[in-house]
Amino acid sequence: MSPPIRFDDRLFRLFGIPLIAFMMPLVFFDHSLSEGARALTPIWLVSLLHTWIYWEGNRVIYFQTRRRFPLVSQTHRRLTWLMVLSVTFTLLACFVINGFLDFCLPNPNIKTPSTFTKNATSLILTGTCLAIYESVYYFRLLQAALLEAEQLKKENLQSQLETLKNQVNPHFLFNSLNTLASIIPEDADLAVEFVQKLSKVYRYILEIRDLQTVSLKEELTALKAYTFLLQIRFGENLNIRIDLPDEHLTDRLVPLSLQMLLENAVKHNIISTQKPLFIEVFIEKERVIVRNNLQRKNQPTDSTGLGLPNIRNRYQLLASQPVDVIVTTQAFAVSLPLLPARTPAGEQLLIND
Repeated sequence: MSPPIRFDDRLFRLFGIPLIAFMMPLVFFDHSLSEGARALTPIWLVSLLHTWIYWEGNRVIYFQTRRRFPLVSQTHRRLTWLMVLSVTFTLLACFVINGFLDFCLPNPNIKTPSTFTKNATSLILTGTCLAIYESVYYFRLLQAALLEAEQLKKENLQSQLETLKNQVNPHFLFNSLNTLASIIPEDADLAVEFVQKLSKVYRYILEIRDLQTVSLKEELTALKAYTFLLQIRFGENLNIRIDLPDEHLTDRLVPLSLQMLLENAVKHNIISTQKPLFIEVFIEKERVIVRNNLQRKNQPTDSTGLGLPNIRNRYQLLASQPVDVIVTTQAFAVSLPLLPARTPAGEQLLIND
């Protein structure tokens, strides 16, 4: 979600309203400074009253309307409501102010502008006010979008580095090579498949380095390769059940999120014949859930603690729904919201089963 777009306009109102009030009689009502600024002062004060009421009233309408329709997708509705409310307020305020001034300051010797001219000028002033606020809002929105894109890029890079480090560190390489060495004499075909799966995991990490999201199908393909490596290593002591219906495979999620959650489960829990680890990956209420039975290791493991916070931070930038963590005495689960299916250019991977 985008952060709130704030605009401190106090100085702008303090100096802008008097300046615009000074310019309005000169531009729209054929007044001039030929007789001196002192002669123009009463007219400027009347213009200042108009400008201040129109500006402050439409400012309140603008911020209330923007609060009611904050999303970019709601721009059409927001502008429609804004136009209707602002025009209504401006014309009503113009009628009341002019009636009040005509009653309190009657002067038949002064030629006053027509009602049409007064209303048209008031609407021009209102349009100027709203255009300024809308321009500032979209400029700040663009700044926020650029900042989010940069932050998301940083989070993706951090995710890649974290995952690569977890897989290239000596423990992972030792375990993988040790497993490979043990199966080569017994099953050469299985050893070849092991190397192929290991290669697929690394290739996936390289291919998603520039992507903000991937489809569940793409993530699942790489996840199966990683699961194969884990199950060869731990055998029957590790049970992984993946149940992801086909109708959700086009939905999207942040890259490497499922793999990182499996890594966390294996890293922080006991896996043995007496205490096998069970991991489930399934869909529930438009969310993908990774859950394992909880059997924490007595000794702390080497960990940077960046995996789950990294996933949370990336989802915070992409989705309105948070990442949920559910911990009980028996299980640990992480629930990731599925993002709407889409096929943006440049976000197609070439990973085959």
